[in-house]
Amino acid sequence: MIATILPSSTTFHAVDYNERKVSEGVAELLEMKNFDFIGQLQSYTPDQLKQFLTDYSQRNAYIKSPQFHLAISCRGDEYTHEQLLDIAHQYLKEMGYGEDGQPVLIYAHHDTDNNHLHIVTSRVAPNGHKINDHHERVRSQEVISRIMGESQKQRAFDSIKKALEYHFSTVKQFQTVLESMGYQCYERDNQLCIKRDGCVIERLNLSDISSKCQNATIDEKRQRQLRAILLKYRDMSADKEELKATMKQKFGIDLIFHGSKDKPYGYTIIDHQNKTVLKGGEVLKLKELLQFHSKEERLHRMDEFIDAMMDDNPDLTTRELNRMLRRQFGTHISKGRIAYNDDFIDLQDYQTETLRTNDRKAWLKAHPLEAANQQQQATKESNAIHIQKPSITKEGSRDQNREWEVGHKSNYDEVDDERQLKR
Repeated sequence: MIATILPSSTTFHAVDYNERKVSEGVAELLEMKNFDFIGQLQSYTPDQLKQFLTDYSQRNAYIKSPQFHLAISCRGDEYTHEQLLDIAHQYLKEMGYGEDGQPVLIYAHHDTDNNHLHIVTSRVAPNGHKINDHHERVRSQEVISRIMGESQKQRAFDSIKKALEYHFSTVKQFQTVLESMGYQCYERDNQLCIKRDGCVIERLNLSDISSKCQNATIDEKRQRQLRAILLKYRDMSADKEELKATMKQKFGIDLIFHGSKDKPYGYTIIDHQNKTVLKGGEVLKLKELLQFHSKEERLHRMDEFIDAMMDDNPDLTTRELNRMLRRQFGTHISKGRIAYNDDFIDLQDYQTETLRTNDRKAWLKAHPLEAANQQQQATKESNAIHIQKPSITKEGSRDQNREWEVGHKSNYDEVDDERQLKR
């Protein structure tokens, strides 16, 4: 576990960095605390967040660079983002950033192989005092080491308890569940040794685990559902590693391949939603699972993917669709085209129009005051009557005046009888 304190800033530029990652679909805001009304809005802007942090930090004008930006990272996915969030709370409290009223933003990032969080807050405490930064980096490492040491034993106990709640038919399947949680397991002297970070944390008797084994019966409806999901996202993935990441992220399903990296001989499905461990071949044969499409085939499947996403969410915006495209294909929409490396696909006209309409609706919803002003202005323009009297020249004044008056409900007889018309 690593806690890295990143550079300070006068402008809270870390907000821009993290929100850009969110817009790209590789990060999400896990927690926003003590941001007053902004935290109640369904839609907010990075500028609003930065301005709030800037105004809050004015409680102590002597601090010129009030931004505190921290990254907490683990190895691979040995800790979930929810577990990292608990660690972040403990860390902030011990470092002095956990007082009531302290504004905090916590983002989960998915753009590397290692699960990690980014935390943005102010170096100013709610009472206006500067939060202690003496030997900050040394204290930071001491704090994170202490937190991890205290939590390691308890975490192993909780993980074992959770793993025993799963339906598994062999000791190996139970072992696979623990390995999906980030542990290493091996058998020795009729015991299952459970290891993390190079240290054996716990030992379980194999006989105790065997007594928990049961013949798992596959629910046919769930089996068909898993098969459909695997086939759908296989066709959106370049290889098995990308498929594994997608299944874990979107559905909480672990795919554990057995054998060498390039030539697995089988795989196991851990269905965390139903707490069931299944032989992968009973759901979808390994050979069929590994039939991934080429880049050209995937490129032409994106159009179908966009239609499917629009069917699922008729109000889908370009920003939301780009998040999905980046996760699934590593691409995005720009100027009505899908960019994929050096290739491009033009969107269908109805797709472009639907996204444009949804983007407009989303903007109006996020900016109610501007929307009301625009509606009011449009109403005024539609109701306004623009009447322009023709210009009058000396030579044609009589004819033009007669045309003007005739065109504005004057009586023809009155106009034609010049003796009755007084100018």
